[in-house]
Amino acid sequence: MKYKIKTITTQKDYKGKSIFDRAADELMIEETFSAFEGDDTIETSLCGELDSVGDLYILSYEEETEGMGGVYTEVKFDTNKPEQVTISRTGAIDTFMRFEKGKRDICVYNTGIMPFEICIYAKDVDNRLLTEGYLEITYLIEIKGACAQKTVMKMEIEKL
Repeated sequence: MKYKIKTITTQKDYKGKSIFDRAADELMIEETFSAFEGDDTIETSLCGELDSVGDLYILSYEEETEGMGGVYTEVKFDTNKPEQVTISRTGAIDTFMRFEKGKRDICVYNTGIMPFEICIYAKDVDNRLLTEGYLEITYLIEIKGACAQKTVMKMEIEKL
């Protein structure tokens, strides 16, 4: 089924210790999420499809990445575990990211020029895509050795 997809992604620079080097339980401390500055927001509006295979739901869409061509994105979750969301991107950028509240994930983000190892720590996953057309993921993301960012990704979907 076709959907209009609106995403708003806001990032702030984190000024604390590397999240690669911290224990997951340390990252649960609320002060970690208050040590930020700056604000960069990106809004997109595009069309995509929501399909299911049994209990697995897949929201897929193609986006244009500035100067890099198209990127095919899939947001997946199981209705039995809606708090676990994966996002995979292929094309000009390749990555597979897992989000689950309070969990850390190390993955590779490949820009086509060079792959980077990134660390993601999910602060919260609010998945109401099937009931209210809304998904919000709050997480820290860091490329090893670079400044981490707090990211809040909000997604709203509406049937076309």
